[in-house]
Amino acid sequence: MARKFQTRTRVLAFLLSGLAPALAKDKAPELLGEVSLKADPDEKAIPQIQAAFGKYSIETPETYEGNHRNFEHLAVEKDKEMKAAFVFRIHRDEDGDRDKIWPKGMERQRNEIKGYQSSSKTMKALRGEVSRYHWYLKIDESFAITKNFCHFFQLKPVGGKSAADPILTLSGSIFHGKPQLEIRWFSKEGKQRLFIADWKDSKGKWLECECITKTGDKGFLWFSVTSSDKEVRFGREIPGLVTWRPDYSFVRPKWGIYRSLVDKEDIPNEKDEVRMADFIIQKLSRLP
Repeated sequence: MARKFQTRTRVLAFLLSGLAPALAKDKAPELLGEVSLKADPDEKAIPQIQAAFGKYSIETPETYEGNHRNFEHLAVEKDKEMKAAFVFRIHRDEDGDRDKIWPKGMERQRNEIKGYQSSSKTMKALRGEVSRYHWYLKIDESFAITKNFCHFFQLKPVGGKSAADPILTLSGSIFHGKPQLEIRWFSKEGKQRLFIADWKDSKGKWLECECITKTGDKGFLWFSVTSSDKEVRFGREIPGLVTWRPDYSFVRPKWGIYRSLVDKEDIPNEKDEVRMADFIIQKLSRLP
């Protein structure tokens, strides 16, 4: 497929490359399963996503009673670089968070797709398993962020007392007065974050994103973001991260827009959007 930048299919080679030495053993892990989702410009978005991720993989406003239903929040559009992409749109004043009403001071909204209970086994990471998530993200030039959360990717547990807390997020936030793209995670010391790039350098271009995890009480995480113009180049290993707790059922991915409305007055646009394309989810053999 012709693109201005080449897709790096480096699944097994990556694990032995030295970038992720904690995963590299005597031989490359076996590829146990793969789910892929590529946008078809001739088909509606939601049926395509459901065919890959499952019937109830959609958390977009038009699918919930009492939410903003007379608008196509999740669409497919042609794209010069990616041929076609899924477009996630969200309205500041009309869209909510599924059918949930949040109390004052906790207001938020979402337009996301996800793995869930009835998704394939590849979409659900269990203890000791290695998973790889690869996709492309393009944040609209006018997209504004606040000091509160705005997530574009989440690894979330299902089940357990801490299921409300994501294991990891790819987010936009103003931190110490500086708008930035970042990853966030939870540790014994509380919420942690790592700077990826200035917000202005993260918008209006395709970002290639990759996340590799091993689930466990001393798990492993690798995350990388590279822009099509190479101005953004980020890659970081986080060893020893708690990516599994005894009461988890599984860990699943989520993509889209999930943001706080607590500082709604700091969101200038009535409508914001991001694009995503070429999702690949892979499960590798358990490590010894």
